[in-house]
Amino acid sequence: MSSEDKRISFVSAREEGSISRSLIIWLNGWLNENPDVPLSIQMIDYEFMPADKPCMALSLVQSTYIVEEFIDGSYIAEYQFKIIYRTNPNSPDARLSADELLDNLGQWASGQKPYIGAGLEVREFEQATQAALFARLDGGWEDHQIFFRMTYQVDPER
Repeated sequence: MSSEDKRISFVSAREEGSISRSLIIWLNGWLNENPDVPLSIQMIDYEFMPADKPCMALSLVQSTYIVEEFIDGSYIAEYQFKIIYRTNPNSPDARLSADELLDNLGQWASGQKPYIGAGLEVREFEQATQAALFARLDGGWEDHQIFFRMTYQVDPER
């Protein structure tokens, strides 16, 4: 069987949602400790951002999928996501500062092993890209983004 014929298995929506909740809590810890984050950003939300105020959100890149399964029922899965930062920069310096803030998050997060739930163990957490402009919106608003990849192992007895 070629790799093109391999069936892709996704984790349950419950598992993916639970991990998203845990990551948001962990990432908001960085947000609350970082003095460079605008005071108007109260939290990193999940898949939602208001149209006309500075904010951040976690957004899944694709569904979390199983990359390796073991005889004992355990498996390794990959969770890919991005953090989007909406801002209204009034200068090239402010635009660059938006990317620098996200890259700061990437440096803080890479290599850490956040708690993502009982029976789940983070194996690798890494920044997958440098921050960059994603979209320009009406009224001078811009979305900047940074991508992350996390692999984790699931204990079959959890």
